[in-house]
Amino acid sequence: MRRWFGRLRGRLRATRFIFLIVLIVAVWTLLDAGRALVVARDIGAPDAIVMLASHEWERLPAAAELARRYPSSVLLLTIPIAVTRFNCHLCSERPEWLQHEGVAAQRIVQLAPNPISTTYGEALAVRAYADTHPFHKLMVVTSPYHCRRSLHVFEHVMSGSGVDVGILPASAYSIADPARWWRHPYDRWYVTYEWAANVEYRFKYGIGITNP
Repeated sequence: MRRWFGRLRGRLRATRFIFLIVLIVAVWTLLDAGRALVVARDIGAPDAIVMLASHEWERLPAAAELARRYPSSVLLLTIPIAVTRFNCHLCSERPEWLQHEGVAAQRIVQLAPNPISTTYGEALAVRAYADTHPFHKLMVVTSPYHCRRSLHVFEHVMSGSGVDVGILPASAYSIADPARWWRHPYDRWYVTYEWAANVEYRFKYGIGITNP
């Protein structure tokens, strides 16, 4: 009996140790959930830059800065089929805003609205443009937490086109705090939303959520 209780105590200690390890890993993963969404990929001088709609106050300055750095690139703007202040802030004013930021009007291309008013729809609109106006390097500009999903989506949609896809987070113009995302309402909402959207895209479109 004493030997049996000894083995039981040993198993309980092992179980507590395993539980502690799992808990530490879970907490560590949760704490890193914000930073894991913010990815960047440099592809050198892009032929085309696409600024995804929404959050224009941070995405537009970042896109304009990139366009000034690479003056031979075309700057693409996606347009939701049903424009609201939430999915395309000051949508009709973006070309003028970009010109004020130093981007020549002839470089700005507003893509035809896509019926799928999601990141996936934006990628489809860019693919349609690339099919008629071929280019080789595309840089996607979006909000920091939106980067992981955007990169996977654009790589998926542009697959087979010969286009190399890069991603630029508009971190310099964003209030996002990935390292301490759990401390701020904006970050908590956006990080939770994006991980849910990443899982949804995995099942809906077969687009992975693993590391880029």
